[in-house]
Amino acid sequence: MRKLKKAVIPAAGLGTRFLPITKAIPKPMLSVLDKPTIQYIAEELSSVGIEEIVIVVSPDSDVILKHFGENKALSDRLLADGKDKLYKIEETTRKFNIRFVEQKVPNGLAGAILCAEPYIGNEPFALLLGDELIYAGEGDKPCMKRLAEIYESTGKSVIATMEVFGDDVSKYGNIGIKEEVDGVMTVNAIVEKPSINEALSNNAIIGRYVLSGEVMGMLKSLKPRNNEIYLTDALDELAANDKLLASCFEGERYDVGDKFGYIRANVEFALMSEEIGEETAKYIKELAKKLK
Repeated sequence: MRKLKKAVIPAAGLGTRFLPITKAIPKPMLSVLDKPTIQYIAEELSSVGIEEIVIVVSPDSDVILKHFGENKALSDRLLADGKDKLYKIEETTRKFNIRFVEQKVPNGLAGAILCAEPYIGNEPFALLLGDELIYAGEGDKPCMKRLAEIYESTGKSVIATMEVFGDDVSKYGNIGIKEEVDGVMTVNAIVEKPSINEALSNNAIIGRYVLSGEVMGMLKSLKPRNNEIYLTDALDELAANDKLLASCFEGERYDVGDKFGYIRANVEFALMSEEIGEETAKYIKELAKKLK
């Protein structure tokens, strides 16, 4: 069994839902509280022992490279001024072993994954989508740790899932479930954003995956649809061959690709902050009194 050592984070999307700010700033660099979303996502991998992260960026995403790179002038100034706490915060942005690769043609998620193929090869890899943050609280097992453990014990690709209802069913990829044992579901089919009548279950696919090495080869052989190769086509093929599992996760998911989800994440992370949590709670209580 190959141990999970690599991860892919696609970060080349246009972020049109957040225009005009994303005209100049890549959406993964929008901050929740004081940290860009892409750093939170990279930090999720700390529980898994990932040795190499491949971030797929657009050709004009220099700011992402700068964020994770060295800024000697800033580091030297913080040390010279005795601002050790701030130095350690800046230092955390440089702790990751990251490779960057450009997605020059905007051909979707599977296209981004294929851009990482020179570094992934036929090895298993974690896939984390930048529109979603998953917060693991005290006592919660991190989502990526849960998925990695399932992959390493079964050798099968595994995706994170959550239950959705009503109109939300049509917003996500949807899985059919053959059976469930100890919280691990065997997936037998996938349909992309179905109507309520077409849905196979109430279980939606969310943006955390651990994929076996064969998936990269499958993506290379799939025929494009509407000028895109679809990851769900490969996942559906895995499901048809009894090679795909799913699991719910512990903790809280934030959809930071949605404006309200982004605001919700900022408010709740501020409430959890040791620095401003108490002040934020007081402000919200006062604000609530003014709302009708």
